[in-house]
Order: sequence, then structure tokens, then C-alpha cells
Amino acid sequence: MKLITVDASQFEAFRNNLVDLYINTFASGKSFQYHSAEETAAYFHGIFDVGYGIFAMEENELAGAILLTPLSFDKLLPEDIAKNFDVERSVYVAEMMVEKSKQGQGIGKKLLNIFLEDADRSRFDHAFIRVWVENQMAVGLYKKMGFEVCATMVQSKLLADKSGTFDFEKIYLHQRLN
Repeated sequence: MKLITVDASQFEAFRNNLVDLYINTFASGKSFQYHSAEETAAYFHGIFDVGYGIFAMEENELAGAILLTPLSFDKLLPEDIAKNFDVERSVYVAEMMVEKSKQGQGIGKKLLNIFLEDADRSRFDHAFIRVWVENQMAVGLYKKMGFEVCATMVQSKLLADKSGTFDFEKIYLHQRLN
């Protein structure tokens, strides 16, 4: 597996594969949500306008990705975090995803490790990540990697079949970088 850092200038070369990975990761199973390819691509353009990604590549295929932005990118940020942390000195894991057939093989851990090792500590003092409370595999990984729960929120999501919405409880986890 090869880990590569991708910025805005390289994003277009990976856009379609990244959109597919995101939709396949979050549009099935218990997290059954609707995501259009167009909306997802626009969302990723926003991320790469202010941030970057670290991609896990296996034989030129995208196996996983972690997408990073300043914390100010998160428009759903709970007030508790905004009051108690310097948002401008905090980095946010906007997305973390691993191809379903590759989950459980250490790809997520490798992505988090390289992010935490390489985070710009002259710019950031804190790291945050938001995750669905029921994604126990991810929550366990984040806690094992030194993140601690610091806030919760509820987000309304459209079901993948567009038949209605459901509430998605998410937790924010924090780690001090310095």
C-alpha cells in the first residue's frame, strides 16, 4: 500500500474515484444515506479548496482516504467546541473512509498515523474528528489512537432510497497535537 498526499491541484485526477468511495462507504448498511455524485463532488471541491487529503492506494486503486480541513470548515460544529477551543488552531478530519472490502486491514490506522505524525504543529494545536456513534469500529480506532469524546450532535440525513429522513447521532473526538 502506498500513501500519497493530494492537494487541490491534484484533486481532479482522483475526483470520480473519491466520490465512488464515499458513496459506497456511506450509502449502504446501517448508515444507509442518500448521496448524489454531483453533491458529493461539490462537497469535496469545498474540502480541497481549504484542505487536503491523504489517500491509501493499492495497485493504483483508491483503498481509503482521510480528508483534512481547518475546523472552521465544519458548519455543524457544536457550540461547546467553538467556545472551548481555538477553532483557527484546530485541524478537522472532515472525512475518513476505507473501501468496504478493505476494512479491518489497518488502512484507517495507517491514514490516521500519517496524519497525526505530519500535522502542521506550527499551525494546529488540536485535531478533531466527527463519527456516527454506532460506528463502533471507527470509534474504537479513534480512541485507541488517542482521541477522546468531547461533544455530541444530531444530524438529519436522507435515506438512500429517498423515502424519508432519519436522525444520525454523531460524536466529536479531540486530540491535543502539541
